[in-house]
Amino acid sequence: MTIEQLQVIGAAALILVPLEWLFPLHRDKKILRPGLWVDVLHVVVSGTLIRLGIAATVLGLAYASTSIVAERVQQAIRGQAGWLQFVELFLLADLCFYLAHRLVHAVPRLWRFHAVHHSSEQMDWLASFRVHPVDQILNTTIISVPGVALGFSPATLLAYVLLYRVHALLLHSNVRVDFGPLGHVFASPRYHHWHHADEPQAYDRNFGGQLVIWDRLFGTFREPSGLPARYGTGDSVPKDYVRQLVTPLLPKRRRRGHESPAIGKMASA
Repeated sequence: MTIEQLQVIGAAALILVPLEWLFPLHRDKKILRPGLWVDVLHVVVSGTLIRLGIAATVLGLAYASTSIVAERVQQAIRGQAGWLQFVELFLLADLCFYLAHRLVHAVPRLWRFHAVHHSSEQMDWLASFRVHPVDQILNTTIISVPGVALGFSPATLLAYVLLYRVHALLLHSNVRVDFGPLGHVFASPRYHHWHHADEPQAYDRNFGGQLVIWDRLFGTFREPSGLPARYGTGDSVPKDYVRQLVTPLLPKRRRRGHESPAIGKMASA
């Protein structure tokens, strides 16, 4: 991890930790919570693996996919105003996020990696970093390759990446922020917390990354009223960092705990 990346994480902590203390969504959550140091290891170790994997995978696939997209199409997209490029990329990338997110919940093998992210039993900004490298690399590839292949400008791509990262931290944070009428369009922390809830009525709901419109359109929306009483995946994901990293790579063994309902249906088919 570079000094610049540590500075960004430090700046996020300086902003979000006070906000979580002043305007908490869950008032009983402690800053020094169980699993905190596991998430710190995800930040430092998994973060390094993820950046290396994304750099190799996205660049390779993007280079290959550019041969499929006609140069005139790329030129037409780059020739648009910057704000229009951003709106188009924002909608395209968020739709790709929604589809990728549903995929990792529906495919048993992929769920084993994604379940690491859902294993946090208390939600805060640091929980957004609890991701398995395989899951995050796959997710980032599906989101980014279409935009890169279509030729959106580097400035537009960078602006989207920065917004996505900031919003992801906010969505997982324990901050009581509601967007009012805009909450019918844009994802809020309460909306995303229900996606992480370990409660049957919340399973496989609220998949959107930054927009809620895809959930409304495809029937996976859950009204984010009230607060979840429980988060996590039961005991289906190990508590320690090394086993969280290694277990999804091993042959599947019979395990107890929450699984995505879509997986249960597939297993019984």
